[in-house]
Amino acid sequence: MSGAPPVLLVACAPMSKRAFSRFALAALLPGFAAALVAPSAQAFPGFFVGKDDQARVSASTEIVIMHRDERTVVTVMTDYDGPSQEFALVMPLPEDVSMDHVTTLKREFVTRVDQLTAPRFHEFWEMDPCESGSPEQEWERNLKASAETAFLGGGAPPPGGKAAKEMTLTVEPEFKHASEYSFKLLDQTDSANITGWLEKQGYKLPPGTAEAVKPYVDAKQHFLVASVDQGKVELVGDGRAQLSPIRFWTETKYTKIPSTLGLLSSGGKKQELVITVMDPKNRYEAKNYDNVFPPTNLNVDFKVKERMGEFYAALHDKLLAKNPKGILNEYAWSTLECGQPCPNPPLYIHELLSLGADVFEAALPEDVRNPEPPERTEEEKKIYDAKKKEEKKADDIARTEIARRKALVARHSYMLSRLHHRYDKESLAKDIEIGPAKNVRGGVELPKGPKGELPTETKAADRNMLQMRYINLHPDISVLKCDNPNRWRWGKPPRTYRGLRKIWVAEDLATRNRKEIVPEKVVITPVPALGLPGIADEKDPAAAPSASAAAGAEKKDGGCQFSPSTSGSRNLGAAGLLLGVGMLLRRRRR
Repeated sequence: MSGAPPVLLVACAPMSKRAFSRFALAALLPGFAAALVAPSAQAFPGFFVGKDDQARVSASTEIVIMHRDERTVVTVMTDYDGPSQEFALVMPLPEDVSMDHVTTLKREFVTRVDQLTAPRFHEFWEMDPCESGSPEQEWERNLKASAETAFLGGGAPPPGGKAAKEMTLTVEPEFKHASEYSFKLLDQTDSANITGWLEKQGYKLPPGTAEAVKPYVDAKQHFLVASVDQGKVELVGDGRAQLSPIRFWTETKYTKIPSTLGLLSSGGKKQELVITVMDPKNRYEAKNYDNVFPPTNLNVDFKVKERMGEFYAALHDKLLAKNPKGILNEYAWSTLECGQPCPNPPLYIHELLSLGADVFEAALPEDVRNPEPPERTEEEKKIYDAKKKEEKKADDIARTEIARRKALVARHSYMLSRLHHRYDKESLAKDIEIGPAKNVRGGVELPKGPKGELPTETKAADRNMLQMRYINLHPDISVLKCDNPNRWRWGKPPRTYRGLRKIWVAEDLATRNRKEIVPEKVVITPVPALGLPGIADEKDPAAAPSASAAAGAEKKDGGCQFSPSTSGSRNLGAAGLLLGVGMLLRRRRR
């Protein structure tokens, strides 16, 4: 990409009284905003302008970039916090973007990518020491059907057969056609004097606007204006508004993120930016800033489970204190998978198409997009020949569509990378540039020994498998019924576990309380580089009593003896002990 990119302008129409000023909403609808689900937290590569001097702030933005050959598709989703009066959003775009290159997506596609790549919490349970075999892991289940498992021979499924998951799902991109935006492309005359054009429309520019946009103006770029229907804008937590993702595509390599422009709408606070990149082959990293790999596989207190956002925000602050300009590398994995564990299934083909794969498809030859189905086997020919004319026609159509879908699924696998930065004007002096990087591995090994030892560092590897994973161990505390127990095999929960099996991830980091969870008080694994000494594990995995010891302790006078079995009463802990004492006291009273 040559020169600086042009600028996107989103002009928002006046808002109604029910719109999204944090203070007005809090006063009119107490408790309502807090009940809404907030988006994931990231910072806007642009800025806001309004027709008065009130602050208009963006705290979070997520950017999804898809590369393939010489084409790039970029999706930007940002939030807005400020008055309900008319305002405008300004965002740079590559110079070759035209109106037919711009569309709007549903939030769910960006949210799916964020949840899939976010730091996660995972529990390991000790396998019953009296059972044989290797421990099973949650991610050993195949959550996504592959193209190879579609239909044998490329034909219709056999009687009683089941089609692969992709064959029953949407295989077309989905856009938000009834979005809040109404786009208009400015001509070169207006674009050459963007600050003057904004002022002519009655907008008051934030201090420093002229200097910030000068590189794009000097490159003679043009602007896109999108009016916003306030009745279609979605509200999120704390009364903020969530603007729909804007997607555009370019024939250039989009590797320079105009992140410094977001400082104009920071409100003097730090902003968060998460960039996820999908490339057919390569992991991506920052090229003009330090790349930081947070410690992963840390053993943490159980209280972190449902407060991953607060925990990770506090951990991030410690990393920033050591390297304020460091950009976190938090995830690198194939889109065919979803990590270990998986917070949700891998990206489906219609999600990949919606985020940009449809643009790549449009550049392919017809014979590639619609390949001929394979030859029928001898058995299939016999079945086909016995069909009626109408049935043969339907079978031919089905085989052609199956071949198309299988080829489509097989073509679209990407390496998904996540970069995360929290910054202010001191720590972000220049736009972030990204590029290909070497393979890495981290956060994927299995615990070993009574304390569940795990490597916490990221290392070079022949395959990208990187995730930020924070764990908690559940040792077996049942009375052992065997003479030779096999201890410390860590895996998925036992069959008797009735807890919620959700994988908690770190979301909405821009608005999290960063002081509630203190890493020094919840991190069990020592991390000297961050000043974390490591705390004592409350669930001391001491050796459980043997079967012979348990037998010798049995009462012989008919009294009540509490002895939980290994299969039905694992991990009862203090609650189980109290239950047993209560039963004993009740018996004595009788």
